[in-house]
Amino acid sequence: MGDRLAPIRGEITEIVGGLSSGRTSHLLACLGEVVGRGETAALVDTEEIFDPGSAAQAGIDLRRLLWVRCGRNREVALRAADMLVRCPGFALVALDLGERVPRLPTTMAFRLKFAVRRTDVALLIVGRRRLTGSSAALAVETFREGIEWAGPGPAPTRLARMRTTTRVLRARRGAPERQPSSWWSA
Repeated sequence: MGDRLAPIRGEITEIVGGLSSGRTSHLLACLGEVVGRGETAALVDTEEIFDPGSAAQAGIDLRRLLWVRCGRNREVALRAADMLVRCPGFALVALDLGERVPRLPTTMAFRLKFAVRRTDVALLIVGRRRLTGSSAALAVETFREGIEWAGPGPAPTRLARMRTTTRVLRARRGAPERQPSSWWSA
C-alpha cells in the first residue's frame, strides 16, 4: 500500500469493499508495515477470522500485535476500539467489522476522531461499507479485478493470485493521480 493510502497517525482511515475484494489483504499489509517498524498495533477482530499462523507466515511479528476477539458482537468491538485508541503506546488500532457494519452515531464518530488526534494513533476501520463519514481523513474502496488459478489439468482448482484495485473515496491530503492496483499471491 503506497504512502498516500497508508493509515495516517492521528486520523481515521477506512477500507471498504465486498467479499474477496482485497480489503483484508490491505489490512494485513498495514499491520505488517507498522509492526515491521518495531511499533505496536492492535487488531479488534469482530468476526474472529484473523488467522495468526497466516499472519506470521506473511511476516507479521505477533509479539507486537494485540489481538482482541469480540465474539461477533459489534457493540463490544466498537467499545474495544474506543478504549484502545485512548491508550498511549499503539501506532495503529485496526477495527475489522467484516460484512455487517453497524450504524455509528455521529457523536461516536467524532469521539473517535478526537481520541485518535489526542493519542496520535492511526485508527483503521475495515468493513463492507463506510462507518465514520466525514470523520475519516482517508477512505478507500477495494475491488477484485481478476483471479488466476493454478494446478494440473484443464480446470485448475488452486487459487494462485488475485488482482485488486483501490479507489479513493475521500482524501483530505489529496488522492493519488492513478488508482493503485495490486496482485496478491495465495
